Amino acid sequence: MSEAIRVERRYRFGVELRVTATARDGAGVARGPDGRVVFIDGALPGETVVVEFSHVDRRWSRAKVVHVVEAVSDRVPVSCAHQLEGCGGCDLLHVAKAAQLRLKTSMVIDQLTRVSVDVSAPALRSLDNDGGRTTVRAAVHDGRAGFRVRSSHDVVVPDDCDAVDPLAEEILLEGRFPHADSVTIRVGARTGERLVVVGKSTTDVSVPDDVRVIGADDLAKGRRAWIHEEAAGRTWRVSARSFFQNRPAGADALVDEVAEMVGLLCPDGPMVDAYAGVGLFAGTVGRDRSVTAVERSRDSVADARINLSDDDAKVVRVGVERWRPSPASLVVADPAREGLGRPGVRTLVQCRPEVLVLVSCNPSSFAKDAKFLLEEGFRLDRWTVVDIFPRTSHVETVAAFVAA
Repeated sequence: MSEAIRVERRYRFGVELRVTATARDGAGVARGPDGRVVFIDGALPGETVVVEFSHVDRRWSRAKVVHVVEAVSDRVPVSCAHQLEGCGGCDLLHVAKAAQLRLKTSMVIDQLTRVSVDVSAPALRSLDNDGGRTTVRAAVHDGRAGFRVRSSHDVVVPDDCDAVDPLAEEILLEGRFPHADSVTIRVGARTGERLVVVGKSTTDVSVPDDVRVIGADDLAKGRRAWIHEEAAGRTWRVSARSFFQNRPAGADALVDEVAEMVGLLCPDGPMVDAYAGVGLFAGTVGRDRSVTAVERSRDSVADARINLSDDDAKVVRVGVERWRPSPASLVVADPAREGLGRPGVRTLVQCRPEVLVLVSCNPSSFAKDAKFLLEEGFRLDRWTVVDIFPRTSHVETVAAFVAA
């Protein structure tokens, strides 16, 4: 019998474990009887839980809580029936609201510690006037939109969902997509505009009359569709496939944090907005500066050129790693989940900025990028953990690095 089969049989039934930490995806971390690391969905540090294993590997395992033997004070009953069914959308509903941001902060600090980056305690920020997600990516089951079960292709079709903006929730619950396999709902919470992108077929789609419907295949052929959203004091055009923060309250918070850091550190002169998207930071933090906005997405670049048409901004369509750097006293970088990486860091430091503000949506890549920047001679001056994704383990970090 192979070792892998012996391990799988050993863990077939429930095991009682003591949780000691939180992983970067919000899962609890424990050690199995043989010392193997176990990542436990729904478990909190300090708890003793009985788990059921969903995946067993030679070096680590994945499990879910089936019974809490000893709970910590931060645990609360899950209030959403759909999460209890397995919906993977809101994975921190078992954590008290006041404790969620502390838990996320510990996740980021743990990743920094792993790469030997010492930091002081961050500032913490929650959202103001949050109405829920305004972009929803859903699977379709029997014509209805729903959410994937965590680590599964199964779909939970909700009867309600207060994690999303009411304008999006109406489409999620009442829309019918009989020949589609997926749907993306995008709404402007502050403008009222609504759009859905349907995978496979738009035939017989039923949505409220004001909702524009477009097929993913039509977008691939070059058709354009967009909404407008108001955030950070401006109106933004956002195309169907462009990146924008998942709620306007989140965009407000990130712009406020970046602007405050820049205001305190006072770098004068030109700015580079790297991974610029539709121009959020170029059009706010950089409004009184000469700005170069660098973005590789064709759709986002088209939006940025509209959004920044009245600003002193040049929009360049190229990946940051391939861009030829230009001098700038300030760089603001908002990369995707994989972060800057060494190539991105090497490019941006060639701008010779006095201040580089990094906006990161992944604790692991943030920690690696922080280490790379320190190795390039920058120091971490201040940082903030922003709860831009309430109820979930996703976390945003804003950090200002100053040239030594």
